[in-house]
Amino acid sequence: MNFILALSEFKFTILFYSLVLLLVYLNRKKFDVHGKFVFLYRTKFGIGLMKTISDKFNGSVKFLGNIGVIAGFMGMIFTFFAVLVLAYKLLLNQQAAGASPVIPGLPIAGTGIVFPLVTGWVVLFAIILVHEFSHGIVASAHKIKIKNSGIAFFGPILGAFVEPDEKELAKKKHWIQHSVFAAGAFSNFLTVIAVLLIMALVISPVASIFSKGVFISPQPDLAAEKAGITNNTLIIGINGEKISTVNDFQRIMKHIGPDTVVELKSNVTTYTLKTTGHPDDKSKGYLGVWVLGEKMGLRSDNAADKILFSVLKWLSQFFGWLGFLSLNIGLINLLPIFITDGARMLKIFIEKIIKDKSKSLSIWLFFNWASLFSLFILVFLPFFRWLSSIIDGVLV
Repeated sequence: MNFILALSEFKFTILFYSLVLLLVYLNRKKFDVHGKFVFLYRTKFGIGLMKTISDKFNGSVKFLGNIGVIAGFMGMIFTFFAVLVLAYKLLLNQQAAGASPVIPGLPIAGTGIVFPLVTGWVVLFAIILVHEFSHGIVASAHKIKIKNSGIAFFGPILGAFVEPDEKELAKKKHWIQHSVFAAGAFSNFLTVIAVLLIMALVISPVASIFSKGVFISPQPDLAAEKAGITNNTLIIGINGEKISTVNDFQRIMKHIGPDTVVELKSNVTTYTLKTTGHPDDKSKGYLGVWVLGEKMGLRSDNAADKILFSVLKWLSQFFGWLGFLSLNIGLINLLPIFITDGARMLKIFIEKIIKDKSKSLSIWLFFNWASLFSLFILVFLPFFRWLSSIIDGVLV
């Protein structure tokens, strides 16, 4: 019955990906196929624009490319150790977040949040376009020929690529190679900064006039879940104080410490729970919730009000996902896992300081396998534990 309900709930998502698979299959002769699951369609789209931008802003592009190298290695180090620590905590059954693929139209495992199908693909297209164009623009600034651009399908999942001339790239100084590979992730980080500015200076001030509360979802086995709070619960008050926006929520929680009784008011009931210590700062109270965003409601039936409300609602959703995914895609892209930009940067770096090719390859492989194994734990261990609990429940 649950399986049938799931099929019904995600019927448009299933239909969409079925059509994508069908279209790819019918046009398979136009694609280069790798490993039976990766389909590449090469074009010249955007190459002229990449060269125009790199020529017009050559100095600025090279400067940002150099900054990108520093940001890239910092992001690589942070992501590598963060993934290792989280995987270690999960293995020890300690409180730690897992990882989950984010696919438009499907829920994000463990959160109850569905990544919207249409908006999701608009967001991913924007991120992919910025990421790949940045590789091409930086490469062009250093007079490296761009052979092809194109789209890629990993099964039904859409991607994109820019293909510089690898022989020309390999002849460049190691710092230039780093700047080309780091450009994609660095552009994702710049996107996050742009999104934060737009949200803070434009979207949030205007949207706050429509805000009527904050949506939250509980984190597993923590205070909110134990108090009975479910996914997408609308909270309109904390300890008797009215809240309309995420800022209201954060402002009140900032002054609440651990082991404190908190009352969260929804439209239908009041939840009483006791805070724990925040994972990052034990002196602060922690409810164990994901803050999903604000509920927006119309102020009147005026047509202009309705249009503004609809536009703001979509823009809030779009920029929220754009910032969240840009950051995560940028960081994951820097994690050294064989085919990522981070892996290629690390390979160049190790080969530069260790001339023995056998030793440098062994060290590079160690970091790649450590990253892949840790990521595998983060993605699949929570799923296997959940599946085990279901089986145990059935057997009992």
